[in-house]
Amino acid sequence: MPPVPPPAQEPLVIRDEIRGNLYINLTYGFQMYKPPSWDLIPAARKALPDAVAALGTYDQTTLLVVGRERTRDSLEAHAAATGKALGGVYENYRQISNRRVTIAGFPAVEQRSRGTADGHDWSVMLLTFLRGNDAYTMLGMTWADSDLIQVQENVISKTVNSLTFNTQ
Repeated sequence: MPPVPPPAQEPLVIRDEIRGNLYINLTYGFQMYKPPSWDLIPAARKALPDAVAALGTYDQTTLLVVGRERTRDSLEAHAAATGKALGGVYENYRQISNRRVTIAGFPAVEQRSRGTADGHDWSVMLLTFLRGNDAYTMLGMTWADSDLIQVQENVISKTVNSLTFNTQ
């Protein structure tokens, strides 16, 4: 008889909560600023494989999705692969900038892009950093065909830059 395959792993239940203007991910031990007009949007976790958080405006014209996965790649290799995969999601996808930054004390790669999806032009910020063997991806996106693009890009940046990990 062939060996019995191990049972499929149950998906990890993400425990998270909002406390005022603070988003707390209890499962992965991080927190960040939550803009007053944003809510948890669990269905938006589908925007990234291995998504562990999704927040944004009620009409989903602005979203921030956080993904986490195990990796053996370098920061640059993982960021490049993630950026390339994202390019397949949008029509007319074009990278505007690529730079090194620091997020939560970790070296990171920030890629800013534009592309079209669902009939809208989107401004996209993709941020990748490594914490141990975990690669974190923060995907912030907002409608670029809105008068509020600069405001929303600034809100996404403030939220991303507020990320901290618990030291427990």
